[in-house]
Amino acid sequence: MFVNFSEIRKAARNISDARVAIPMGYDSSSIEALITAFEEGLASSVILAPSAAVKETLRELGKQLPASIEIVNYEDPEIAALEAVRLVSSGEATILMKGFLKTSIFQKAILDKEAGLRTGRILSHVAVVHVPLQDRLVAISDGGMNIKPDEETIKQIVVNASDVIMKLGAEKPLVALLAAIEVVNEKMPETVMFNKITAAGIPGIAMEGPVAVDGAMDTEAAAIKGMHGEVAGKANVLITPDIASGNIFAKAFMYMTDAEVGGLIAGAAAPAVMLSRSDKALTKLNSLALGAVVAGGDNGK
Repeated sequence: MFVNFSEIRKAARNISDARVAIPMGYDSSSIEALITAFEEGLASSVILAPSAAVKETLRELGKQLPASIEIVNYEDPEIAALEAVRLVSSGEATILMKGFLKTSIFQKAILDKEAGLRTGRILSHVAVVHVPLQDRLVAISDGGMNIKPDEETIKQIVVNASDVIMKLGAEKPLVALLAAIEVVNEKMPETVMFNKITAAGIPGIAMEGPVAVDGAMDTEAAAIKGMHGEVAGKANVLITPDIASGNIFAKAFMYMTDAEVGGLIAGAAAPAVMLSRSDKALTKLNSLALGAVVAGGDNGK
């Protein structure tokens, strides 16, 4: 399994046909990520945005776009997002990436009945985080799509995140359903729900829950707590009970540590890289490479 984003980017270089469609990709971090992606041989791209805004950002950066990065002039974010989705759904691009536009517009385009990337599965956001202390990758979900998921939605979120970690070379998804404690407490509804999901199980997935972060991530802490099994201290997928905790958890890694992060929407017909407009170029580059590898290629085994 890949252990860091350098390995993911290296694998992405072996995927020759990767092409990114990015609506409203005129901001500096997006353009820097696209240029670096070209320079590293990760992907070509098409920017669907006001051409004047792209040129102004390039002037500010003191850079020029390589020939493999195309600009198609679009002034309206909603129309640009729909066209970017159409390019991916038609196979003219392989990865969809969110530029400088609202998440709601991006998600609406993905779910469009005609051009969208629906598969019949629930869509969920997966943040892949490199944990420096342990030098390994973990997937955190769902901090971007499902606000307050019920039991059936959580199960699909688990499957989506498990698919991503398997594409990164994991032998098996080791899923921790996160809560504040490891026992059922009626005053903490997530502990009740997670206990039911763990008891029912999901074929091919090792799962523990409810479990606190320390028991999920640290073998010594798990041993002290009397935890046993495949997941104890070795989780590679962390599922949060709602969008707030998932978003806070992933962004805490990004802005309070030196961890590298990448993120995408899973469950769609093609990888959809969805990030905050404030994310740095490196995070966008990591996410682009992550999307390329998840779409198809060497999985680190």
